[in-house]
Order: sequence, then C-alpha cells, then structure tokens
Amino acid sequence: MPLKNLQKDQIRQVFSTIKPYFKEKLGKYTHQRVSGDWHFHGLGFVNGNMTYVFGINIGFFKKEASRDYSHVGMNVLVRTNGVNKDLRQKYKVFFKKVLKNWVFENEKIYTSERGGVGTEFPRYKSVNELNTEEDVLDFFKSCIDGMHEVYREIYNDKSTLFDNVLRAAPPWDESILEICEDALGIDSEE
Repeated sequence: MPLKNLQKDQIRQVFSTIKPYFKEKLGKYTHQRVSGDWHFHGLGFVNGNMTYVFGINIGFFKKEASRDYSHVGMNVLVRTNGVNKDLRQKYKVFFKKVLKNWVFENEKIYTSERGGVGTEFPRYKSVNELNTEEDVLDFFKSCIDGMHEVYREIYNDKSTLFDNVLRAAPPWDESILEICEDALGIDSEE
C-alpha cells in the first residue's frame, strides 16, 4: 500500500512492529498523542517540581498544508518555560550538542496545549521519500539507534544534570540513568 494517504491500520501496524525495538533500545512508551497534526508515541521525563523537562517522540507528523501526515520520524522536545529556567536551558544546551549530527532540520519552537513552550530537535523524512511501510520501519530504527547513542552521552555525563530525572509514568521512581543502564546493558553493580 503506498504511503500517501496513510491509513490508520498502516500506522497501527508500523507502531506495533517498531514498539519492541523502541522498548529494547530506549524504554517503554509513556504516552501516545493523536490529533489532526500528529500521531506519535513518546517517552517523557520529569524532574521534581519542574514536571516535564524533555521527551522523545516517534511517529507521523503533518508539517505541510495537507490533510494527511506529511512526515515520519522522531523528535526530542525540551521544555524551556516553567520552574527553574536555568536548569531547563542546560538541558537544551546538552541536547543541542549531542543531537547536532542526529537532526535533519534546524531546531524549532514547540508549544503544547498545556502551556509548555520549548525547543524541538527534529529528525523527519517526508512521506514522499519513503515507498513502503518497511522504509518507514528502517527509518524509525535509524532514529532509535541514534537516540540509543545519546543515552550513552546521558549516562556518561559528569555533571548532575540527569541525577533527578525520572520517567514521566509509572513506575514514577525509575530514573533516566537506570533506563540508560538497562538500554545500554550496563550492570549497575560494576
């Protein structure tokens, strides 16, 4: 089936196929969002009273004036407004540095329906560049593999930037450092 005019069953099939790979390399999804402009699964992170600080999203996006999703791929969103703006800027600087070879486009401003404002680091391809669901899956895997390497950067970061960052869904006490250890196959007892 051609990728133009993506159907719900195609999208559902792609997500069900990529989910085990995403989970193995990055962790379990924390949320799903569907609207006229996107359909994605994401992994969000919080830091104490700062609530949402950043997230990783994979899916289908409408980036052009069209009735259908025009792009597929992944993004990292870093919220820059809210409590502790200085620390939020440090997350933005960190991700800008480690994602410089991963992104396909310049960073953008994002806004959320809950009042969040921040930076979007996009890695998208036009649906027109992909011919089959397999092409989408291959591209998703390349996005995930690149983000997996970012986990190594997070885990090896010598600052305290990620010390209190937790998964934004149950279990609420799972830290990003624990998620990185698991994804990277690092034994925390070493």
